[in-house]
Amino acid sequence: MISSSSLMERAPLLAWVVLILILGVCFGSPNPNHRLVCWKAIFKCHAEPECHYAYDQYLYACASVLSGERRKCPSHCISSLIQLNLTRSGPALEDCDCAADPRCRSTKQAIEPCVPRTSTMGCTEARLQCGLDPACSSAMKDYLFHCRKLFGGQMCTESCRRTIADMHSIPKAQQLDTCVCDGAERNICEYIKVSMRTLCFGEGSGFADSEEDAEDVYFDPGDYPNVENACASGPTPPAVMP
Repeated sequence: MISSSSLMERAPLLAWVVLILILGVCFGSPNPNHRLVCWKAIFKCHAEPECHYAYDQYLYACASVLSGERRKCPSHCISSLIQLNLTRSGPALEDCDCAADPRCRSTKQAIEPCVPRTSTMGCTEARLQCGLDPACSSAMKDYLFHCRKLFGGQMCTESCRRTIADMHSIPKAQQLDTCVCDGAERNICEYIKVSMRTLCFGEGSGFADSEEDAEDVYFDPGDYPNVENACASGPTPPAVMP
């Protein structure tokens, strides 16, 4: 794992040129003639607390991809790119002109697998479609009952694992497997996804996808405040699968 100090030492050489080109090229821009120079865009982002925080999260979450240590993109890296793009100064980062910097070009190739696919269904829509399907709706009720301890990050019971396995055989429930957390319940959704990968699909559970996928888990409880209370008394927790 790359330490925070080591990562920040490399930031001046790599970070802004890397991120800006990738977002600018891969997300696209409807107005290429009005793009900011990248160094101006990055300073604009640093001046906005939300953007600055999202930018730092991007550096940490995508460090292994940016350094070339791995080619497969961790899910938390994809999420960090999405969150950065949703900040007020995010569009400027998308549009900025990195000119002919060769470092930007090489890093674009490295980070390309992490660029969010716009065709992916959001979890809000996936859950609505599941609710309209009798088989999926019934499975979701079982999931909410048997996996309730998962929502608080406590444990994943055997009955919860069996319920999740059953949902994989239902077409509408399979959409919950690939959906992207969105909407008002995004933080809760992301928390549950991480809890599920950690508690239900970890080594020895019999459900892990692969050793490499297990390394993709990145979880900072501070990013998801009061999730347990929200799951217990707020809106119905999103039914999601890793």
